[in-house]
Amino acid sequence: MDTVLTPAALEATKGLVRLILQREREEKQQEPVGGDPISAELRRQLDAVPREQLLGAIRRHRLECLMHGDPIVAGLLPELAQKLQRLARQEAMAALALNSLTREMATLFEQAGIPMLVIKGIPLALQTTGSPTTRGRGDLDLLVDPKRLPEALQLLESAGFEKTYGASCVGSYSLQGAYSRFVSIELSLVRLRGQRQWIDLHWHVSHARGVLPAFSGLWHNRVYVDINGTSVATLSLEEAFIHACCHAAVDCWMCIRNLVDVERLTRKLNPQDIESLQQKRLVRKTCAVASACGASPILQSMLRATTIGKYSRALRIAQQAQKLPWRSLGIGGWTVRNRICFLLRHLNLSRHPTHLISVLFGTLIPPDSLVNQHTGGLLTAELVLLRRVHNLARRIRGGDAHLVQYHDR
Repeated sequence: MDTVLTPAALEATKGLVRLILQREREEKQQEPVGGDPISAELRRQLDAVPREQLLGAIRRHRLECLMHGDPIVAGLLPELAQKLQRLARQEAMAALALNSLTREMATLFEQAGIPMLVIKGIPLALQTTGSPTTRGRGDLDLLVDPKRLPEALQLLESAGFEKTYGASCVGSYSLQGAYSRFVSIELSLVRLRGQRQWIDLHWHVSHARGVLPAFSGLWHNRVYVDINGTSVATLSLEEAFIHACCHAAVDCWMCIRNLVDVERLTRKLNPQDIESLQQKRLVRKTCAVASACGASPILQSMLRATTIGKYSRALRIAQQAQKLPWRSLGIGGWTVRNRICFLLRHLNLSRHPTHLISVLFGTLIPPDSLVNQHTGGLLTAELVLLRRVHNLARRIRGGDAHLVQYHDR
């Protein structure tokens, strides 16, 4: 979706999400509520938004499966019922394809003897809802030990995957390769098998470094989910919740589907988990934003130690990001101001020294600047510096672009 959402369309969408999540909680007898579940405020919000604008907001926030999954939405939005059904079916088919790819990769890595965790995707759908299709489509995110990354990359390339963005030295045992693995966290790969299959190969679990354990700790705490007879290793429930909070925060809470994941995961946590997890600053921030969409008592309980006003800045950032196109840099595109704001937000994700150093160095000298994209050869330090200065000058001269979006599938 390339257009900016109207505030009315965004608020109406949030109102529908609150209604659906409330009904889910009621069905589990967590919040028995009587009377008409549809408030006058929600009816007013829906009446004020053209249906195509509302559908655009639903699609922008990847909520087709959530909306189609509750029959009350069809009654509220009869004009969109068939479109939502068709879109939800497409999402479910894409999730089934992801389901098959997940099983294939789990088997491939097990046979190769390389420890690997599948994060988000199908395991998260099973942890939150028990169904592999309820979250819809997505990439396959694999997490491996940084020390085993060259082997993992070679394994995926032997299975037909290619680097999405061309040459990279992250899989090299050179000094440049070690640097690239330190300042970056993932590499995108693609394979054509009838349709394009995307994999994000991670060696750090999140851009917010130092919030979650290193791979060895995550592997020690791993749990397994069964996907059509294949046992797939993934994050423990507590670490999946922290990761969902980090993932949402890294993206400035721009996607409501990610906030739905956070709300649903809280229902699986026990009181001891909640008391421990609410000590993490990034968790509290995400819970504050998610509570604006989910209105969950559990989310609210994780904020009792502080006032909601403490997170007003996070709420403002989220509100802005949720209206913009997918992973947009901001109004005005690439400008020095937008880039500095982006950098400061990323620095503020974690106060761990590793995070601060990796973000600063990765911004100044990103891994792709170390490699000749045509030949794959490593560049000299002098040439790297010259290219960085040239690119910065070009960016500044062309900084009047209207909206710039980051890659995401």
